[in-house]
Amino acid sequence: MKIGVIGGGAVGLLFGAYLSSDRDVTIFTKTNKQAIILNNQGVTLIRENTKIRCAIKGNGNYENITDQDFIVVSVKQYDLSSLEQVLHMIPKHIPLLFIQNGMGHLRLLDALPHTSIYAGTVEHGVLRIDYGTINHTGVGKTNIAAFRGLPHDFDNFPNTNNQYFPFQFQKNYKKMLHSKLIVNALINSLTAIFNVNNGKIIENPYYYELFLMLFNEILPLFPEMNKEDSLQEVESICLKTKHNISSTLKDLKEGRKTEIDAILGYIIEQGNKKGHALPFANLVFNMIKGKELEGGFRE
Repeated sequence: MKIGVIGGGAVGLLFGAYLSSDRDVTIFTKTNKQAIILNNQGVTLIRENTKIRCAIKGNGNYENITDQDFIVVSVKQYDLSSLEQVLHMIPKHIPLLFIQNGMGHLRLLDALPHTSIYAGTVEHGVLRIDYGTINHTGVGKTNIAAFRGLPHDFDNFPNTNNQYFPFQFQKNYKKMLHSKLIVNALINSLTAIFNVNNGKIIENPYYYELFLMLFNEILPLFPEMNKEDSLQEVESICLKTKHNISSTLKDLKEGRKTEIDAILGYIIEQGNKKGHALPFANLVFNMIKGKELEGGFRE
């Protein structure tokens, strides 16, 4: 089975590394430099102080993208628009899995002609050290749900029996994405503002008070979510990844655009549509956009 992974960031390399154990994996990268490194060296996966070399291919120009049997799209949400032409070039019988934060990308998915489209959320902690090396800092799971297609389509999903990279199939993609959206809105936003690891926002009582304020403000937008279960899930992920830094904080540290528009910006947009005031969420959102500007990023 040939699997293509679009995006050579931390999550893309994580998928490429684990799926390459018994499959032919090609990672389609933004730069030829990374593609050359991956072709020559593969991906080095670091887990629990052990290095594992994984053989994969790199491709910097989307050559052979149409030859894949399954494609994972792991770029950040704001990069999807630049890939529209590539995605429409992929034959519609090839299943696509989209791994993005937020929910703004659903409009793009809806416009694609493909028969089978999956949405996914990743609960792993992973850090890209260089173009070909990642540190799997927290073992979690990948949730998968069908955005388009039939339940039996999961029969052909490239699952893995690796205990360090499990998949869990969900029935409702919206509920799955809402759950991850709430997690990201709290962890990514607050860790970015306070410049702390994930665990600190529930360990520090003053940060935790603000954590609860934001949680209680945004949760009414998701009436299908159980309050106690949702709170427990976010706190559990904070504990499991207590030593990790969120992707939003990492982006700010490195002067990159964050995904806050796709996360908290999307929630604020939904609040405006429903006439639900979100003053604290707006405050947090503007603080992060201000940090982006101070860090040198310009729209």
